[in-house]
Formats: sequence, C-alpha cells, structure tokens
Amino acid sequence: MRKRKPHLFSLTAIALLVQATCLQGTASALGSSSSHDGPWNPDHIDRLPPDVRKAVLHSCHGHVQAAHYFATYLDHARTVRLHFENFRCDGEQRFRRGDNCLHQEFIASGARYRLVKHYYGPCND
Repeated sequence: MRKRKPHLFSLTAIALLVQATCLQGTASALGSSSSHDGPWNPDHIDRLPPDVRKAVLHSCHGHVQAAHYFATYLDHARTVRLHFENFRCDGEQRFRRGDNCLHQEFIASGARYRLVKHYYGPCND
C-alpha cells in the first residue's frame, strides 16, 4: 500500500491559494484604478502642447475648464483636435451655434503647432 504525503498536498493547496489571492488582488487593483481627475478640469488644458494651449487661453479671457475629450490626439500626437462642446469659459456659449460647436485642428509643424482647420460641426463629433 502506498503511503500518502499529506504535507505535499497541504503545500500545494497553500501555494494555489496564495497564487489565487495574489491574482485576485492584482485584478481588483487594475479594475478599481480610477483617476481622481474630475470631468471638468483646467489640467486638461494645461496638458496641451504650448502653442495649442496659448490659442485656447487667448480665445477665453476668463476661467477655463475642459472635459476629458476636449482634446483628441491623432497620428502620434502630430494632430490635435479640439472639441469645444467639452470646453467651459466662464459660462460663455460663444463656442456653440445652435446644435453646432466649434472644432479646431492643429498640426505639428517642426517643434510648433499651427491651426489648420476651424469650423462649426455637430456637438457630438
């Protein structure tokens, strides 16, 4: 008759339990990681490239805030699109015309960005 080794079974069970606990903790940490970044935040403007930020701040002389998708980046950040439906300027609505909102597109040109498009389009664009 073969003799069982209970300690081997116990060590394997403990190792599996520890592994499962660690993986669950990692998954929880990844799943619960959330930004403390509020939906309307001036930091969204502060993070813009300097030329783009300067143009935005020049368009509004009051307190500014932007939502998460105010700026979208394309082509490895060579193109910056601004969606003014996600922008607040001391309550002004001059960036909206009925159901249309201002959109601007900046393209990197060397070390600078220049405005290449300026139009009013659907506010959910």
